[in-house]
Amino acid sequence: MVTTRRKPAISYKDISDDDTHIDGLAHNVRSSRTTANDDTEDDYDDDVKPKRKKTKTASKTTTRKGKVTARSLMKDLFSILPLDLIYEIFEHLRPLDLLHLARTSKMLRCHLMSKRSISVWMTAREAVFPPVPECPNDQSEPQWAMLLFTHDCTMCGTPRIQKVDWNLRLRCCKTCFKNNVIDGPTALRAYPDIVDLDMVLELLPWTNTGGLAYGRSSSQTFYFSTHIVKMAEIVEDFQLRIDAGVKAARAEFDEFKEKKKAEAAGQAESGKELKEWVRDAARRRLVTEDQLRDERKQAMIAKLIELGHDPRDVQKAATGWNIFDSTTPLSDSVWKRAKPKAEMLVEEERQLRLDVERQFTRDARRNVAKSTYTTFKGTYDASPDLLLPSESDFMDLPMIKAIIRTDGDDISPGIFNDAFDELPAFLDKWRRERRVELARILLESQVASGAAKPDPITAEQEGFLYLATSFFSTCTQWGRHECTAHWMTTMHRHLSDGYHWRRSKSKYADIKCVRPVREAVRRAELLIASVGLDPKTTTQLDMDGVDARFWCTDCSVLKGRYPNVARNWRNCIMHLDFHATRSSWKGWEVLTSEDRATVETLETSAAVLQDVNWNTVAISLQGRMVDLEGNHFELKAAPALLPPLPAGPSNLDASRSQDATATMHGYTLYPDWGSPWRPQELADEDLAWLDGFLAS
Repeated sequence: MVTTRRKPAISYKDISDDDTHIDGLAHNVRSSRTTANDDTEDDYDDDVKPKRKKTKTASKTTTRKGKVTARSLMKDLFSILPLDLIYEIFEHLRPLDLLHLARTSKMLRCHLMSKRSISVWMTAREAVFPPVPECPNDQSEPQWAMLLFTHDCTMCGTPRIQKVDWNLRLRCCKTCFKNNVIDGPTALRAYPDIVDLDMVLELLPWTNTGGLAYGRSSSQTFYFSTHIVKMAEIVEDFQLRIDAGVKAARAEFDEFKEKKKAEAAGQAESGKELKEWVRDAARRRLVTEDQLRDERKQAMIAKLIELGHDPRDVQKAATGWNIFDSTTPLSDSVWKRAKPKAEMLVEEERQLRLDVERQFTRDARRNVAKSTYTTFKGTYDASPDLLLPSESDFMDLPMIKAIIRTDGDDISPGIFNDAFDELPAFLDKWRRERRVELARILLESQVASGAAKPDPITAEQEGFLYLATSFFSTCTQWGRHECTAHWMTTMHRHLSDGYHWRRSKSKYADIKCVRPVREAVRRAELLIASVGLDPKTTTQLDMDGVDARFWCTDCSVLKGRYPNVARNWRNCIMHLDFHATRSSWKGWEVLTSEDRATVETLETSAAVLQDVNWNTVAISLQGRMVDLEGNHFELKAAPALLPPLPAGPSNLDASRSQDATATMHGYTLYPDWGSPWRPQELADEDLAWLDGFLAS
């Protein structure tokens, strides 16, 4: 939408030499003379020019019989009432009201623009709060009121102009400012016919904002183009009088120049003071507005609390909403309009607060439920497979969720008593369902295609899951040299693992990551048969009772890289993963009684020095320790793991023994006494005693 520009109330294009007193360069505007008042010599009615009225189609003088026009009433008012009384009425108006009133009719304009009405303008200005500066000498009261209280461009009438150049007393839009305010070098190019332009510029008011620096200070001086033309005409007139030999013309010209320079300097100084007043007024206005906002906010808060709303909700709602931060005082009518929205905001804050409180209560109940469940698992008879829901699965149970979401503030453990009374029966059912699912997975892998599938419920009841051949491969892929074999006694470790790869909402709800390994089962049957047991009926407890040790005959061909080590039966099953891709695997060999005795001695010694899980670690006849993949490692024992030393030679005290190093069966003991280690030399008798103690 294009903004149209109306005719301004004051125009610098209509400056009159007679009425603006070019000596002071006052910004008066010539207007059509009026004959309504004979005292035209005292008028400064040229200060304000009213807007042109539209031509009426009806007669301006004729009215219907009995009708009285506003114009006739205005004439009667000025003819009936004394002029002093009318001016006293005008004194109760504000400056902006006087400006608007002066534009309503020529008669009112004639009176208000008369110099006799100066007291009216002064009284109206002095009544303004906060106070405004006094009218400067270069401005009339109407001009000063227009500059302070209107926001129209002085040149083109564009509304809502905020920037004012206080040095030039101009309120101009950006376009008019750039077109009419120029610096000295630009003036030399724009007015080449003006003689001695530098001297003319010295007599004019100036500003340091102009051109492209609209609204911002610069190091240049700028002048109003109309001032330049008018002052050049005055200077030219003085020069003509001097050239004509008019008596005292030179002296008058010199006096005029000194006066203009002083006025320009005074106007510049006044401009600085007015700029400072604008900044102070802005600060005072902000303080006043903050006070008004705070008063309104406190008044609304008090009313909302009186209505029964929670002070916490009211205080929260009163922050950041325009309805509370307005500068409009809270009258009864204003409160009537604002009350519905204010109560709506308070209700929203109330719901948010209740949600937070409910969430806090629910979190506290969750922590209580987790702690109670941990205690319950320690006392619950979950043997032999320890298969129980994980903590996250337990928290997802419907009965636990219902208790957590119950209304109220109770967070004591007693609220879960009924749930834990029903929990054993639920767990029995839950464990039975999981065992049946695991049995189904194993049976489907062992039955040939097209054959009848056994009933997994019956198989589970008959103990099928506890056979030595009933083991699973888990998330980690079989054949990737990982410890992936699990029996029912260890399955809970995998299913409760925090790194469960499927990341399902309930870890036990989806056990597809557990799968059987058919080729490993066939090799496990050979292992069981090598100790004289039936692979179809031998249980895991049976194999643990035999406690045999086996060689992997296929590892013996790998020479020194993977030494042949003695493994228990579970270690052998896990070790099969290493040979999963080899089709020429040779099988197992049971250790002889002599080799078994040596291995037992080595295992006993190692177990004294370090906690060893022989399901994942094996040992050779030379004392070399290897993991499932055959990687070697040295056994390290900290002093805390060593048994108390009996009394030894008198020259071997406890501190020296803790710092000692010794070698036994081809591997080294490193005591972890401190950093850095400080091994000491031992006497021969001390070393012999220590070797004997470790061997025993």
